[in-house]
Amino acid sequence: IVDDLSTDRVLTTKWIDGERLASSSADDVGRLAGVALNAYLTMLLDTGLLHCDPHPGNFLRTTDGRLCILDFGMCIEVDRDLQYGLLEYIAHLVSEDYQKIPQDLIKLGFVPKGKEHIIQQAGIVEALSLILKQLAEGGGPKKAQERITKAVIDEFGDLPREELRKAVRAKMQQMNAAGKLGEERVNVGDVAKKMEEMERDQNAFQIPPWMAYILRTFTVLEGVGLAQDEDYSITQECYPYLAKRLFTDNSPRAQDALR
Repeated sequence: IVDDLSTDRVLTTKWIDGERLASSSADDVGRLAGVALNAYLTMLLDTGLLHCDPHPGNFLRTTDGRLCILDFGMCIEVDRDLQYGLLEYIAHLVSEDYQKIPQDLIKLGFVPKGKEHIIQQAGIVEALSLILKQLAEGGGPKKAQERITKAVIDEFGDLPREELRKAVRAKMQQMNAAGKLGEERVNVGDVAKKMEEMERDQNAFQIPPWMAYILRTFTVLEGVGLAQDEDYSITQECYPYLAKRLFTDNSPRAQDALR
């Protein structure tokens, strides 16, 4: 930042030489996408100031091989309560403590208070658990679609749409109970699409503004990683930071979430 040329209304920064991360042919693009992911997790869970304009033009690979995130003109503040709510949700998801997830979704702003019963009846916990755990397998939408389509046809045959929807939901609940939710693959775009569908179809579900920015960021960066490696897994890039964040926080809320 050029302090002498900046005011409360104008932010002036130095010129950065580089190329768009998404357009770069350098062999370290996947690593830099991982750096960007962890930078956003740090903003979300540590600093509390989240960059809110994560389009491809704002991610550069500098001429000396570093990551540059441009345009911090639009940011939101993430309060401490929301940060701990996210840590609790992640811990409950990893430990498969699905009974606590509806309350987590209320704390995070996905579900209005008092709508827990609708969430349970609609199967939203099962759906979110399935698609989020599928992310760990990587591979992007093409492989995910091939695997899921084959599994659905093999399992249920050629059923009418409504019967198929009911059958798939029952299967998801069965897999949830058996702890087998991580066997298929999906991508961040699928997660965003599923959330948007639930927001339209269920008046008990909503996407908070901070989540919209995170989904957009992760979708862009996952696409960058998949362009270099068809088996790129966005969650594998996030695990080290998340594990460190969870296990090194000595606050009562973080410790309770790990029990």
